[in-house]
Amino acid sequence: MEFSFIHISDIHIGRAFSSINNYAFDEKVKNIYNNATEKAFNRFIDFSLSAQPDFILISGDTFDNIEQDFKSKLILKEGLKKLEKNGIKVYLICGNHDPVNAYNKNTFDFDENSLIKIIGINSERYSDFTVTDKDNNKIAVIHALSYTENHMSENPLKYFSTIKEDEKDTFHIGLLHCDIENSDNSQYAPCKADELRNFNYNYWALGHIHIPIKKDNNIFYSGTLQGRNPKETGIHGFRFIKVNNNIIIENKFIPSDIIRFEDMEINLSDTKDITSSYSDISDKLNNFILNETNSLCELFLIRLKLKGNIEFYDEINDEYYKTITEKIKDIFSSKIYISDINNETNPKIDENILKNDDGISGEIYRTADNENINEAFNKAQADFSNIISYCKFTDEEYSQFKTELYEEIKKSLINLANNVYFNENKEDIVYE
Repeated sequence: MEFSFIHISDIHIGRAFSSINNYAFDEKVKNIYNNATEKAFNRFIDFSLSAQPDFILISGDTFDNIEQDFKSKLILKEGLKKLEKNGIKVYLICGNHDPVNAYNKNTFDFDENSLIKIIGINSERYSDFTVTDKDNNKIAVIHALSYTENHMSENPLKYFSTIKEDEKDTFHIGLLHCDIENSDNSQYAPCKADELRNFNYNYWALGHIHIPIKKDNNIFYSGTLQGRNPKETGIHGFRFIKVNNNIIIENKFIPSDIIRFEDMEINLSDTKDITSSYSDISDKLNNFILNETNSLCELFLIRLKLKGNIEFYDEINDEYYKTITEKIKDIFSSKIYISDINNETNPKIDENILKNDDGISGEIYRTADNENINEAFNKAQADFSNIISYCKFTDEEYSQFKTELYEEIKKSLINLANNVYFNENKEDIVYE
């Protein structure tokens, strides 16, 4: 028997986006910014109406707050009504942002016979549901738990039922908002992946983590529909799953984001001058957008990280950031917007000058010699031998670890020497 379902989570209707810088922040960008969450939710609704899954699982944090404005309530209520009108069952659990008391029973007045099940509102806080298809054939059992408060320090799995003997031939799903990433110290239903596996469910539909994560072949965080801040980088969306004879035959991630946050690093070490840096940045962004031609995103918010030792170090300033942002917005027709520029460049000083300098910068530079680093490493080795032992390195891995550590230390010391020398002598430095 074949059926399909959608796994979605952490919509956070009503959450504002993190603020970004004001350079070139025009009305077009502002409009996309303000409506992205609702549009991403509507993309999910439209896909559902087209794909016609047998049911939908919503793994908590549908709202961002216990108290919602009218618009937020309307967005969710209208979406759920569309799904029910088209015969699609929905099982929604409450998370830490939207515990049971976040759902006003007068607004979300779905009775016990409705296709919409808000766990804890028109069912018990923990409930097992037998799901049937349109021909009334049993296709799945859903085990679902809602938060009653905005935290849950206890292990939530104590509420979940094991598979009954007469249901072993049925597809079982756990629907849970939980933290298996930091389970030793969490107030958000802490549990471990191994504990989930022990239930032998066919699929765990998890919520709480905003990045889509596959923990196992049957344990998934679907992530949020729409990233809200620069930390939530990459594609966001939901999962569409097809099952045949209790075996998952398709598990597809469907993008829904309107805005996408990305981090981009650009090394300017080989860049001739500050005007050429603009070409380097725009070329890299152009290559990026060419790889996104099939994306439905309306706006990419890029956080630039500038790296390298450069001669035009002291020319990178607020006016530079503003000009770069405005130029990028214009040439990409507001499709790409620089949300932030993190300058991690260092001044470029002739190595012979640093090597022969008799001041502090020379001392720092000469310390970067491998022999000096090796001596310091050997002295410190005993102090962190427990850490090294805990890492359980093989001899080859330990050798690689030392090599990489040396390189990082050397690079940091040389950069520090460059900066110290530059700040002490910047009025006298002349680049040819």
